[in-house]
Amino acid sequence: MQSDREAKVAGSLTVVGNALLTVLKIGFGLATNAQVLVADGLHNFADLGASLAVAIGVKVAHVPADFEHPYGHQKAESVAQKIVGILLLLAGIEILYQAGQNILRGNAAVPGLAAAYVAAGSIVVKEVLYRYNHHAADRAHSKALAASAVDNRLDAVTSVVALIGIILARLWSPIFDPVLAAVVSLFVIYSGWLLVNRAVADLMDRFDDRALLDSLRGVATGVGGVMEVTGIRGRYMGAEVLIDLEIAVPGEFTVREGHSVATSVKEAIMKSRPEVVAVHVHVNPEEE
Repeated sequence: MQSDREAKVAGSLTVVGNALLTVLKIGFGLATNAQVLVADGLHNFADLGASLAVAIGVKVAHVPADFEHPYGHQKAESVAQKIVGILLLLAGIEILYQAGQNILRGNAAVPGLAAAYVAAGSIVVKEVLYRYNHHAADRAHSKALAASAVDNRLDAVTSVVALIGIILARLWSPIFDPVLAAVVSLFVIYSGWLLVNRAVADLMDRFDDRALLDSLRGVATGVGGVMEVTGIRGRYMGAEVLIDLEIAVPGEFTVREGHSVATSVKEAIMKSRPEVVAVHVHVNPEEE
């Protein structure tokens, strides 16, 4: 599918982009005494590992179901999200620690002008990557790519902060360099926490889309022979949704008739919402 190819290309471009920015930022940051640019480079280094995790997650998620994984491998995307989040948390804590040490020691120097050019270039690259990943995520319904897109947008923001820090350090005081590096670290920590929280929720089968469940309840109720929907639950498998449903049919129905109604309910639900890929229907006799 075209959307799958776009997802793989987006993952590859993000890996290449993060690798290039990591080398440029850390290299120029060290060469020009720009601590905030080194901090931003460490952020990209974490993103590089995260991008590899996302690329692997997207690839594994498209592996067909097998005997050991009868529901498929889509949750590999949630695992990838969790890896992304943990890497960002660790990177953010390290950046904050180093920035705090430099502030306390007054260890700051005026950054070179080249650092500002690298930070400005990073803003452009990250914004382009954000837009491409966001588009590919929408087309492929990929949570891992969506997370990567958000991270690219956050990277653009942190590069703006880095650029401001470099300019302020050059125009007013070198202390702005480690101070803004600490600010960058807070962005990194926050984004990591969001991704870990989202991934844990998916892996623990949290499902809070009540609007979808209410819609599917209405679809099932409209099928001939269904007297009542007595229970409905959903869970995510990557971008796909699995539904468990309990319906009540007239007590005098035969097993064959009840099965026929259940099949009709399943077909109606899957036809109404393309993201629903599996429906399990349990049939109960209508209570007096």
